[in-house]
Amino acid sequence: MPKGPLPASHLDLLESRVLGHLATIDARGRPQVNPVWFLWDGNRLLLSIKPDTAKFRNLHANPAVSLSILDPKDSFRYLELRGTVVDMELFTTLEFVNVLAQKYTGANFTGGRYGEERYKVTVQIDSWTAAGG
Repeated sequence: MPKGPLPASHLDLLESRVLGHLATIDARGRPQVNPVWFLWDGNRLLLSIKPDTAKFRNLHANPAVSLSILDPKDSFRYLELRGTVVDMELFTTLEFVNVLAQKYTGANFTGGRYGEERYKVTVQIDSWTAAGG
């Protein structure tokens, strides 16, 4: 599995509105995969996760994650990132989730309310795989 800079040929997937599929490990050691909105800051993945989810519980027990992004125009082209959660920052405003919503919908997030707890999760990438041109 390659380490180092991500392939320039696949960086467009990180900037696109394509959902990522986040894999975490549950308490029984089994993978759990969920579609998620994400941001790429040039070095790390950023996610928003509510504390009452299995993803959140899984990440507290085991910070290892993988995110797969499939090109919707070419099913043979994908990028998979593997890494470790290095920070979970509590937000009680919609500030961060609004940034994600702007990327994916072009508008502020309408599925939450002020005061609701959400965590900005930062993932440091350790390795990656990619296929397709």
